[in-house]
Amino acid sequence: MQSFKMSDKKIADYYADSATKPLFSFSNTSKNKIYYAYSADSIKPILLMIHGAPGAWFGYKEFFNDSLLLNKFQIIAPDRAGYNKSGGKVTSIEQQAKLLKYFLKIHNYQKVTLVGRSYGAAIAAKLTADNPDLIESLVLIAPACDPKKEKFWWFSKPVNSKFVRFFLPTYINCASDEKFAHHEELLKILPDWQKIKCPVTILQGGKDWIIEPSNGKFVDSMLINAPRRFIFLPENGHLLTDERHGLIRDILLKR
Repeated sequence: MQSFKMSDKKIADYYADSATKPLFSFSNTSKNKIYYAYSADSIKPILLMIHGAPGAWFGYKEFFNDSLLLNKFQIIAPDRAGYNKSGGKVTSIEQQAKLLKYFLKIHNYQKVTLVGRSYGAAIAAKLTADNPDLIESLVLIAPACDPKKEKFWWFSKPVNSKFVRFFLPTYINCASDEKFAHHEELLKILPDWQKIKCPVTILQGGKDWIIEPSNGKFVDSMLINAPRRFIFLPENGHLLTDERHGLIRDILLKR
């Protein structure tokens, strides 16, 4: 669980020798204020990156240190509602997408490249389906999107019990709530996949033990109206943003 948490000091230490450090702010919505990291150059096209569950903006911290990406994009990585410094837990995929629409309109004259990984992939897909005029391209990494393949482990129910929840950090309980709502939430957005028409890249690891590897193929089959590329990586696991950072960077640079 500690790998999903990073103190302000550790973040400062990570960027101590970096020439480019992210800035931080909150969205100006009246409810569910969303904390986010962003790179400074606001005249560039936006690269919006949505994390999984549990998670936080710093799951993409390496991208804020990538000079090639920073030369092309203004990178924005929010904490989803209920995680890290963002308030108000939200399990609804639709509501999470609505909260993140704020970041699509920061530069309303430029379209956005959108990245979603794991549980963030379905939110990115819903955000794209609802805002086709604002999304230029979509990248889905290890997408947990097939409602028939929602994966549970022996410890899933005990971790969600009232007694155990009392001893667990908020971000773990938030992820647990999202987990148990996810099947129904994925069913709700099934009709939205056909609304996506922008170019989509799907990356799926063959040794992903967090989600069923068949999720990547499911997403590919649902995007019937989108030009798409499905990249299956047989030797990789779930943490593709760490394992295949170079590949993801190359995909984004070609957008």
